[in-house]
Amino acid sequence: MEWNVGQGEARWIEKPAIDHRSWSRYTVEADVAVEAGGAAVLFGAKDDTAYYGCGLDLCGPGAAVTIYAVEGGGRAELGRATLPGEEASAVSRASLRIELGTGEVRVFANGRLALEAATPAFGSGTIGFATGAGQRAVFRDLRVLAEDGRAMYVNRFYDPTVVHFSAGRIEGASGLLLEGDAVALLETPAATDSPLFRKAFELPAGVPVASAVARVYAVGWYELRVNGRKADNRVLTPANTPYERRMLYDEYDVTDALRTGGNALGLWLGNGYNANYSRWGWKWRRNKAVVLQLDVELADGGKRRIVTDETWRTTDSPLLENDIYDGETYDGRLDRPGWDTYAYADDDWLPAAPAVPPEGTLEPNPQPPVRAFAALEPVRVLRPREGVAVYDFGQNVAGWARATVEGAVGSRLTLRYSELIDADGNLDPWTNRNAKATDAYILNGEGIETYEPRFTYHGFRYVEASGDARPIAVRAVPIRTDVRETGRFACSDALVNRIQSNLRWSFLNNLVTIPTDCCQRDERTPCLMDSAVVEEAAIQNFDMRHYYRKWLGDIEDSVTNPDWSGDKVTLPWHLYRYYGDKETLARQYPSMRGYVDHLARRWPEGIVTEGFGDWCAPNEDGWESYFREVEIVNTSLYYSQTSIVSEAAAVLGLPDEARRYAELADTIKRAFNEAFYKGDGRYGNGTQTALLMPLALGLTPEEAIAPTVRRLAEAIAAKDNRLDTGIYGTRYLLDVLADHGYVDLAYEVLTQESYPSFGFQIASGATTLWEQWSEKGGMHSHDHAMFGGIGVSYYTRLAGIRPLTPGYDTILIHPCIPSALDWAEASVDTPKGRISSAWRKEEGRLRLEVDIPEGTTAWIVLPSGATKRPEHERERVPAGPGKHTFEIE
Repeated sequence: MEWNVGQGEARWIEKPAIDHRSWSRYTVEADVAVEAGGAAVLFGAKDDTAYYGCGLDLCGPGAAVTIYAVEGGGRAELGRATLPGEEASAVSRASLRIELGTGEVRVFANGRLALEAATPAFGSGTIGFATGAGQRAVFRDLRVLAEDGRAMYVNRFYDPTVVHFSAGRIEGASGLLLEGDAVALLETPAATDSPLFRKAFELPAGVPVASAVARVYAVGWYELRVNGRKADNRVLTPANTPYERRMLYDEYDVTDALRTGGNALGLWLGNGYNANYSRWGWKWRRNKAVVLQLDVELADGGKRRIVTDETWRTTDSPLLENDIYDGETYDGRLDRPGWDTYAYADDDWLPAAPAVPPEGTLEPNPQPPVRAFAALEPVRVLRPREGVAVYDFGQNVAGWARATVEGAVGSRLTLRYSELIDADGNLDPWTNRNAKATDAYILNGEGIETYEPRFTYHGFRYVEASGDARPIAVRAVPIRTDVRETGRFACSDALVNRIQSNLRWSFLNNLVTIPTDCCQRDERTPCLMDSAVVEEAAIQNFDMRHYYRKWLGDIEDSVTNPDWSGDKVTLPWHLYRYYGDKETLARQYPSMRGYVDHLARRWPEGIVTEGFGDWCAPNEDGWESYFREVEIVNTSLYYSQTSIVSEAAAVLGLPDEARRYAELADTIKRAFNEAFYKGDGRYGNGTQTALLMPLALGLTPEEAIAPTVRRLAEAIAAKDNRLDTGIYGTRYLLDVLADHGYVDLAYEVLTQESYPSFGFQIASGATTLWEQWSEKGGMHSHDHAMFGGIGVSYYTRLAGIRPLTPGYDTILIHPCIPSALDWAEASVDTPKGRISSAWRKEEGRLRLEVDIPEGTTAWIVLPSGATKRPEHERERVPAGPGKHTFEIE
């Protein structure tokens, strides 16, 4: 059924806007860094000639806080507080809170009352900033709060495209820079509230509902409710996309939720990916709005359609604040029981206002929804100081806390989140960076209450509970896209199993509606490079078809370097290889081909000299240290991506294009070896990555393979058999070593416990993968999936399950067996059915058990006791469907 959005059908609606020039009795909070002379935060502003100001002035060895009024070109000082020299530095870099009462203003600097002053009664006005001649300052973390504590406007000043002010600029690190004789007034605010919308309607009495489907999209996260309940258990919807281009609406089967007679629909909106989301992410740069269409078919053949329009009613929700990074504050005293039911009286609500439609195209969302999963109980509770409890859940997760609490009306429970604690058990929020990661619940005092957030999420292992309410229980609720588990791996080494667990948790924690880079700090952005290196590992463990099809639609216009934008080429090929998905390959082929054509124009000599390279190899920290082997990595990826386009063209019946891109790939290969091969197996500077990439991606000439592999083993030995690789080198490390007879060396590198290694992370308490091999480097997430690419090798090398033809029509079972590992087993659910491979060493014999599904054939490579035995000496056995068991001396 088509979704018609427009005149006479579903229309976009929003909460009626409040003119910021009419704000009164509000509180302004801002961080101010005075770099020269002084600065001011403005309030009650009519225009740039009539306003009140709170000034920070550096004067000799001391500093002053002033409150003044400007009108008609004159300035009147209303109050001044001079602070001694030892406090000057604190004032020059202050967190200001300006509370506007009736006839008075109170100013707090860094939490301390700095000044109170009586002011003439001012009616209303907006906010702003000012500097005078010779002054320069940076303003950050602006918040405007209504009298009841509700956030009316928030700007982190993180994105140069979302300034909202008449003057100033954002450059480099976050902050609005103002200098010289300037006044910057708020011009185009985007509301940061959380509105409710409702619509009561009737269906014919006595006529059952045969089917009912609701279609919804919102600019802002939303929750759909029907007759007093959530429509289903999905959370954090809609999906994040480049919304200027495409907006993915969700469908809900609400047949069972409707009844004959009176019904009600409710919509609850939050900020989600709004203006304060990262500058590197896809975000809504406007006010929240929503559109809905409910199509009902009745048992007697009748039809009804309910749509959003101006007949809907709206008001504020109990959420005072909500932010993807900072968390949310919920005032239980403002609950509106039954607001989403037919009988609720909404006389004090306002009519919804028509909203300007967003510019993107509405499309159905093909992705599995994001859901909340079974809550985790704490493994211990720490009490580092009076009135504070820190709950340790024993596992890093993405999600939030569910708290059961009791206390008097108006008492507060504050929940803070972090991946780390210090030696005394206090939260260490270091990896959160600028994310405040704090939720607060104000109790309604009606007995035992339960609270959990709805329009934020956090990355954490620890939750700190504080306040004057009493927590009865606190649990961790993981959230992620609901992808089905399809792969299972286990072996006799507990460390290898722990690495598998860590990489799976890291992958799932960063699987919201985009593959995020991390889940705890003020980022959580769509990172193509991080996704590209783990996609094969993800496919081994989970059913990723629909998720990745959506992702491909998001990134198809990305055109940067091969280590970033090349995902649009490699991912369709992975979907074809592992799922037999020729349809997606055909749909994405023009984008794949266009991208390689772009690279050929950009790098006509065949060598790509820009990019991230082998990102975050072990280093001494500092931005420039994170880049490694940029040219070798990007040129080898360029070759691989060009080869994929050639193969895709052949699959799609385009022989001329297949030949053309094969020739281009040969040209790149020659250029690569001319530029980087130094002879006797050495590429570039002989680093592990420089040797791994050409071996892994097929750039090494046949005669150079053996010496290059030898060089690789020597490079690893030079590092005491520890890795020295970033995300791309680590992805291919086990593959290359196992394929060339060095599986024992691969296993030794994998199971190291000294820095740098996965074992070092685990020995340091890691339950997910880190962004760097070191514990606290400048790139400092402790829940990053990007080093999880090695996980594919668990299935394809240690267990040996690989597709020989797309979709596993033909299968290769070729386990590579380390001497120090006693057993390993894996299974993969494929389009043909479940494939399993398990081997075990027993009393000097090796037992291999393989299960092949119907409709397929397999080649089973029987291993020998000599781990370096050449491939051509191994026995290859054909096998049809069924269970096969081999015992080998």
